[in-house]
Parts: sequence; C-alpha cells; structure tokens
Amino acid sequence: MQVWVWDIGYGYWIWNGMFSEESIYNAYVASLLNGEGKESEIIGYIMLELNKEKRYSFIQGLFVEEKYRHRGIAKRLINEAENYSRSIGCKVIEAEIRNYLFRFYNELGFSIYEKKNDSFYFVSKNLERNIEKEKDSGWER
Repeated sequence: MQVWVWDIGYGYWIWNGMFSEESIYNAYVASLLNGEGKESEIIGYIMLELNKEKRYSFIQGLFVEEKYRHRGIAKRLINEAENYSRSIGCKVIEAEIRNYLFRFYNELGFSIYEKKNDSFYFVSKNLERNIEKEKDSGWER
C-alpha cells in the first residue's frame, strides 16, 4: 500500500475578532496511490490552526479511515503538521483529545497539560525541545 501525504495549500490568514488575533489554517491529506502512482482515494487528514504571534499550533482535527488505521498514517500526518508548525515559527503544538487517544499522543512525545473532564485531555508537545534532540542525534534540516 502506497500512501501520499500532501499539503492541500489551504493555508490562509483569518482575523478572529472574538479573540482579537490572527490565525492561519492549514491541512494535510493522506491519499492512497494506485499502481500507476496516481491518487485513488483520500483516507485521512489533519487540520491545523496556527497562531504566529503566540507561536503555537493546534490540531483541530485528525482522521484516518477505520480500515487504514494502525498503519502509521496518523503518525505521518502529525509529523507533517509538526514540520509545518516549526517552519512558521511555532514553538508548541497542542490538541484536545479523548482519553482513548492519550497513549497514541504520548508515544509521539505529547504530554498532558490539562484534564478537562473524564473524557478530554489537552496535550502539548514542545517543538523546540524536539528539534534540539533531533540535532543531537545527527538530524539536520
């Protein structure tokens, strides 16, 4: 199974009058490729809200079709979201998740910073710290 993850070029700035701040939204989509290397079916996506001024990124939505789960697709989508967030200067990436997803996010380096109620957690990942770890391990951008 070949999967292509691509930026849909959705990014544009929106002024949010309620919060008096400017945010950018962007999305990445995972598609299956057929034998000829052409996109055949969309199987997942991740949607981001990014705030350059506050230097954070928030995962608005992450979805992978049920029959394609547990194959690393969600991890690839989150990796793309992290890379894009870093590229525009975000220092933190956050998400609000249900409790059954905590282990998945924890394995990707996220940690709890607030428990909202019995079913939701706010999780956060420091992107700067991870860049330093990657550089120490020989990774270069």
